Amino acid sequence: MGQLEDMTGQQIPPENDSHVDKADRLLEFFILHKNKIIAFSALAILFAGGLLYLHVQRQSAEETAHLLVSNATVLAQQQGREKAVDGEGTVKGLREIIREYGSTPSGNFAKILIADGFFASRQIDSALVYYRAFSGKNRDLAASAIAGEAACLVSKKNFSEAAPAYEKASETAENPALKALYLSDAGDSYLSLGNVDKAVDIYKRIVRKYAGFTAAAKAEESLLTLAGKTGNIVP
Repeated sequence: MGQLEDMTGQQIPPENDSHVDKADRLLEFFILHKNKIIAFSALAILFAGGLLYLHVQRQSAEETAHLLVSNATVLAQQQGREKAVDGEGTVKGLREIIREYGSTPSGNFAKILIADGFFASRQIDSALVYYRAFSGKNRDLAASAIAGEAACLVSKKNFSEAAPAYEKASETAENPALKALYLSDAGDSYLSLGNVDKAVDIYKRIVRKYAGFTAAAKAEESLLTLAGKTGNIVP
C-alpha cells in the first residue's frame, strides 16, 4: 500500500512508530500499576505532611515550655527555689514541666534549674538524677550539666570520678571561659585525690591555653602553692 495523501495531494509521512510504542507502553504501565503509583504518591504526601506536623508540634511545645520555665523562674526569684520545684497556684513547677516537656530545649534547661536547686539545698542524689537526665544539644548547657554532676561527686568525696567528669565538661563546653573553669575544677579534684602531678599538669595547661581568664590566675596561684612539693612552677 502506498502512502496516504492529504486533500492537496501531498503525501502524509507515516507516524513515528517508536514514539507511539513508548507512549502506549507508558500508558499500559500506568494502567497496570496505577493503584501502586497512587498509593506511593499518597504515602509520600502523608510522610511530608507528617514531618511538617511534627515540626509545628515541636515548635509549639518549645514555645509553651519556654513560657512555663520563665514563670517558674520568676516564682523561684520571688519565693525561693523550693517553690519553683512543684509550683504554686497557676504556675507549673519545674518537675511537672520536665515531665511534660523534657525533650524540648526549655524542658532540658529546666532539668539544670531543678538540679541546681536540689544541689543548693544539699539534696545531692536528687540533683544527680536531673543533671544526668539532661539531653539538650546546646554544648555549654550540656557542659554545665556534666559539671553539676561532677560537683555532686565532689560533695560525696568521690574525687576519682569527679576529676574526669570535670575534664569532660571542659571538653564539651564551647565557651573558653567555661572550658578554663571546668578544667580548673578538674585540677582541684585531682589535687584532692592526691594526684599532685596530674593537678600540676592541668594547672600549667590552663595558664598556657587560657591566659587572661580568671581560671588562669587561679591556676598560677595553685602552682605557687604547690611549688614546694613539685620544685617547678614554670608553666
